[in-house]
Amino acid sequence: MHFHRPLPLIGCVLLACSADLAAAEDFSFDALCAKARKMAAAPHAESKLTLADFWKNLNYDQHRDIRFQMESGLWAKEKGPFSIDFFHPGWTAKKMVALHEVADGKSSPLKFDLSLFNYGKQKIPAGTPPPPGYAGWRARTHLNTADYMDEFLVFMGASYFRAIPKDAPYGLSARGLSINSALPGIPEEFPDFSEFYLEKPEKDSKSLKVSALLTGESVAGAYQFTITPGPETVVDVVAEITLRRPVIQLGIAPFSSMFWFGESTHPKPYDFRPEVHDSDGLLMELGSGNLHYRPLETTKGHFRHCVFTMEKPRSWSLLQRDRSFLSYQDPEALYHNRPSVRVEPVEGFDLGKLHLIEMPTHDETDDNVILLWEPQPTLEVGKTARFHYRLRWMRDPAPSGLFTVRATRSGTPVQKPDEVLVAIDFAKPLEPGLKVGDPKWDDISKLKPVVTVNQKAVKILHVGLSDISMPNVDALPAGLGRSDKLHMPQVLRAFFVLDPPKDLNDIDMTCELQDENGKAVSERWVYLWKR
Repeated sequence: MHFHRPLPLIGCVLLACSADLAAAEDFSFDALCAKARKMAAAPHAESKLTLADFWKNLNYDQHRDIRFQMESGLWAKEKGPFSIDFFHPGWTAKKMVALHEVADGKSSPLKFDLSLFNYGKQKIPAGTPPPPGYAGWRARTHLNTADYMDEFLVFMGASYFRAIPKDAPYGLSARGLSINSALPGIPEEFPDFSEFYLEKPEKDSKSLKVSALLTGESVAGAYQFTITPGPETVVDVVAEITLRRPVIQLGIAPFSSMFWFGESTHPKPYDFRPEVHDSDGLLMELGSGNLHYRPLETTKGHFRHCVFTMEKPRSWSLLQRDRSFLSYQDPEALYHNRPSVRVEPVEGFDLGKLHLIEMPTHDETDDNVILLWEPQPTLEVGKTARFHYRLRWMRDPAPSGLFTVRATRSGTPVQKPDEVLVAIDFAKPLEPGLKVGDPKWDDISKLKPVVTVNQKAVKILHVGLSDISMPNVDALPAGLGRSDKLHMPQVLRAFFVLDPPKDLNDIDMTCELQDENGKAVSERWVYLWKR
């Protein structure tokens, strides 16, 4: 690979990206929390970091032409377990953050350094001052191979961040905090991570520890992230939040994802791919241990906002459950490999509302799915609240022992346009596994689907269950056919027919498989049908 030498900058002083140029200060997360509480007691002050017009007016191609030189990353020359790259501000990334390195309990600022970047064909006008800060950062480690440091974590823009497990591309995004997300007629507020403190890892460290200061018009807070990359990349989050003023909706552990269309979307966009989405379902593990699964969906021209009141939940997850390449036919976007994320509450989640907001979208370029936890009771202004949770970025959850929802389809029975036919595929396990002995599929003769609807006016005309395991052998996994080495999942299709009144446009419905004793043997499928 050929690198151009960075262009000299005339008329200004270059500041090296070294923590040694400024006096080090004592650092602790407790001190950062105290700083956040003090900030929350005062009016919000906008960042004083401003870009020169040249950097501010870079277009997409110009900004993309600026590349961080990986070998110049923080800690890269020390050949330790982690290395940090920095993002150059410009184009849409105009906000900047203050970065600090923490070593031996001392914090030192990391000043902007032009020499860390390859500016490609850029002609920087003489006298242009360098940016006063970086737009964000990303972390690298030996995630997939021993000879290359892959990026596995990115913090950039407001309080957004993304992580990936081993052998996965980026997908959905997490946020530190959301305020008034997707509420009709109410502007959303986007607090910023304005300062980061990157703790220098030991030679044998398995985890990267980072602290951050969050600030916005309505809030101030301090966050501590402990990130452990691997087959599952685990982000342990401790957050202290203090409101400056009341907000209508405060979102803890929020996520943004994309769902353009899936197997049940009507009408489908005019696109060569069967499905396009980063996530396709929400899995909720209640305090009782019961599992409820809500497939994602979009309705043209309509918001879909579902609220689930939960007491001491064990977890909830945004999943990319469909792992078949045939479902997407996209070798570039690799939607079949997009990661899933599970939220595991530790502290501060005794009672709350889980909001699932699905917005219409015209294509795959915008995130249109929001998931957030709203604590109950609502936070009091000036009173600090602590939240502790883990984000487990993974491929798929461990098998639960239950039949899991694999696909949802709906339509109308033949020549009965006023009725609604719903078909739900349950699989156990979700993926093929190595045969042990001579495994047998479950006897389903005494299983039955139990269907509920929330509208008494809706008639349930028919309910049935079929074992469709054999017809699905060739698709699980794609093209393999029957195998002497792999045990294919058992796939059951529950189906039912509804007769809703013609003026009814919304139905909440559930379906689960039960044995002869009324015990659930599957996840509970939870769905919002819209006409």
